[in-house]
Amino acid sequence: MELLKLVIVDDEPILLQGLIKTYDWAGMGFQVAGTAQSGEQAIQVIKEVKPHVVLTDIRMKQITGLMVMEEIQKTDLECLFIVLSAYRDFDYAQQACDLGAFAYLLKPIEDEKLQETMQGAYKTCVEKMKNEAKYESWENLLVKDSNSFLQVVVQKYVQNRIPQERVEEVFKTLEDVPGNGQRFITVCVEIDLAYKITNSLEYEASRFALIKLLEEVIGAAFFYWKIEGDEGDAFIIRTEDKGAVRKLKSLLEHVKKNEQSPVVASISKPYKGVEGIRRSYLEARRLLEMASMSGASALTASEDVEVPLAEETGGDNDALVVNAVRRNNTKELKEAFIHLIYSLPSDEEKQCRCLQQVMLKTEFMLQESYGLTEAIEEKFRKYYYNLENLSGAKTVDVCYKILCSAVEERMKAAQKMETKYFKEYMSEAMTYIDEHLQDEDLSIVSVAAHVYLNPVYFGRVFKNTCHMTFKKYLMQQRMEKAKKLLESGNGSIGEICDAVGIYNPSYFSHLFKQYTGKLPSEYKKEYEG
Repeated sequence: MELLKLVIVDDEPILLQGLIKTYDWAGMGFQVAGTAQSGEQAIQVIKEVKPHVVLTDIRMKQITGLMVMEEIQKTDLECLFIVLSAYRDFDYAQQACDLGAFAYLLKPIEDEKLQETMQGAYKTCVEKMKNEAKYESWENLLVKDSNSFLQVVVQKYVQNRIPQERVEEVFKTLEDVPGNGQRFITVCVEIDLAYKITNSLEYEASRFALIKLLEEVIGAAFFYWKIEGDEGDAFIIRTEDKGAVRKLKSLLEHVKKNEQSPVVASISKPYKGVEGIRRSYLEARRLLEMASMSGASALTASEDVEVPLAEETGGDNDALVVNAVRRNNTKELKEAFIHLIYSLPSDEEKQCRCLQQVMLKTEFMLQESYGLTEAIEEKFRKYYYNLENLSGAKTVDVCYKILCSAVEERMKAAQKMETKYFKEYMSEAMTYIDEHLQDEDLSIVSVAAHVYLNPVYFGRVFKNTCHMTFKKYLMQQRMEKAKKLLESGNGSIGEICDAVGIYNPSYFSHLFKQYTGKLPSEYKKEYEG
């Protein structure tokens, strides 16, 4: 097994040495090539060592693990970050994941979890190295494989995964540089997204049949590269035919007539050179988006009109709304929805179509994650059913209420998942409470620290799990213990006060009467023989 380079970072010298010496890194496929005891030192070591993986603590003085990640991302270094986090640093861990951390491990580290994570990191690094090696050897490809190889290169290029300079090198090596007479035109065709709502069972079958038909009709007339992706399929045509756009329009009309389902299509303008490949692709994607939102069956760019590309436009208001729902953030949803409203076109019919598009995207997100209960699904259905009867203003109101309801349901679902996940830790917390009732300083802060949770976060999870606040639970346990001690007749009132962590007898008597309706002395008499 080839050992990969690992850098370990922790500002606690003892913990750092423990990490280095406790674990069999070689057995997991790594050699410790460098260590650091501060964020500043970590940045320097990472730049010098160029490790495959960095294992770093999040909470460090001055420069945190998050800052280290941000700084390394500014360089051309590529390494996986695995962050160490106590439960109380849960928010930091989430930020680390947002920054692209491969994984985060909770302290104290479980051997099995560490082994699993490091094996996953090793596999990812090795796979990446193999792919890079394959890519570096593209010059050795035979000319007979040039078309299939170009297909892969072009797909990566239009998806912004390799630079234009590299693509130009590929064309030169294969002696296939686009000539002055050649143009690139992209065609995007999809089944209307709304069809998935009304005919969900037929949607995928219709889409598959559509793509197959396009491969036949376009392939019979032009050379093309088919680009597959999450946003749908596209056909990049390479041609010297000056009438290609007109012919493609005719072909699409033929396809739409033969399709039973509603088809949305777009055709870019012709563009020259390698740069034109990506330009045509982005333009067609943008046109398809505009066609879908406006309800047009097909859009083609006019020669004298510049189409704003998706990557060149400002904030995507649709995405802001969907992401606010995804994050279960009602405040963020309100702000995003206001931005969306101000960006709507003046035409009322187009306003309704834009809002419909947002609702469709949100519903698909809910389907793929969680929160789409029967009640929420029914609200979406009623909205779609009454689309034609809703004015622009009413549509805005209805959509916002449905989105707020979706967030509310997702928050409930998230609480259930959270409660289930932390059930074991709440059990540990309760055990700790029972064992330390005599401690006057026992508090939500001390118990949360014991289970490595932020006190505020712990309080919320505790309440969701036990259906009462921490303060109420603690008082209940102290009073129940006092009752048992009084019933058994063991110990004076002062000793019982000490046993339940309430050292002031007068205050204890006051609390006990509030809880039982009787003073401790009265309660004790009932159990005396």
